[in-house]
Amino acid sequence: MEFRLLRYFVAVAEELNVTRAAERLHTSQPSLSQQIRQLEGIVGAPLFLREKHRLTLTETGRTFLPAARDILAAVEEALAEARAAARTEVGTLALGMIMGPEGLVLSNLLPRLMRKAPEVHLKLRTMTAPEQIQALQRREIMAGFTRAPIEGDDIAAEIYIQERVVVVFPETWDLAALERVPLKALTGVPLVSISERIAPAVAALTERLERLGGVTFTRGLVTESLMTSMNAVASGMGFCFFSEYVGDVAPKGVVTRPLDLDPAPTLDLIFAWRRDAQSAALRSLVAVVQESSPYRAQGRGPDGGPREAEGPLPRPGSARPTPPPPRRD
Repeated sequence: MEFRLLRYFVAVAEELNVTRAAERLHTSQPSLSQQIRQLEGIVGAPLFLREKHRLTLTETGRTFLPAARDILAAVEEALAEARAAARTEVGTLALGMIMGPEGLVLSNLLPRLMRKAPEVHLKLRTMTAPEQIQALQRREIMAGFTRAPIEGDDIAAEIYIQERVVVVFPETWDLAALERVPLKALTGVPLVSISERIAPAVAALTERLERLGGVTFTRGLVTESLMTSMNAVASGMGFCFFSEYVGDVAPKGVVTRPLDLDPAPTLDLIFAWRRDAQSAALRSLVAVVQESSPYRAQGRGPDGGPREAEGPLPRPGSARPTPPPPRRD
């Protein structure tokens, strides 16, 4: 049964006059009469009694009318909800964010986004890097700031910023007197690390530093978050490695120092998004992120232009030139 037949029936049943119903429906009287007869053929019984210039509903018509109205109302409600959802999707975007660099990213990104695309509203979701990749694949988020590795042909990714790696340790250690810390000075104390399941890029960073320095660190406490690691270090349980932005969020009792390595090792913060998403909000966000990217501003990448990963980004520590990190003096 065609949906319009229900609309025609309800209009005639409410007007009990084919001429007025035709005017209400913006159709011709002969066409409307034909559609009603078609519906009666589908039902298998007359819906109206026709007496000269007067129409009345048959018992079948009276039984059918409430159900027809309910169907029309349900369809209109579904359409209204879908349209409301579409309006929301135009301007609202779920954005994943690893814990830690929110202030660094948002202070740079949000003012530009408000100027360039004020219609876009972000819904921030704090997630680990692996959680973000899964959420992107399931379309629970459309973009995110995360860490390598980025895997999946349906996900586009590029480096947003490369941050210098620092060592974090208690302020009471003698190492606090140094401007740069040699890796060998850290081999006799425990390393507080974040679980590889939570932060694979940080785990890969530790292995890369061991190779660079020809050292092996003593593994100590393994945590599930950045702040837990920071608090463990503040309690004197060891040291940890992370990006230099941790100096802005580190608790009392700890210090951060760059490593005594040239070039300075870095950790990539990556912007990733779904390739196949077509929303205007995502296109606006990608454009603003690329415009505000500190990495692009340095002209890094093939042929002197910005670097964008067309496939999975390399795992941290894989062979590729490491440009000097941006300094935040």
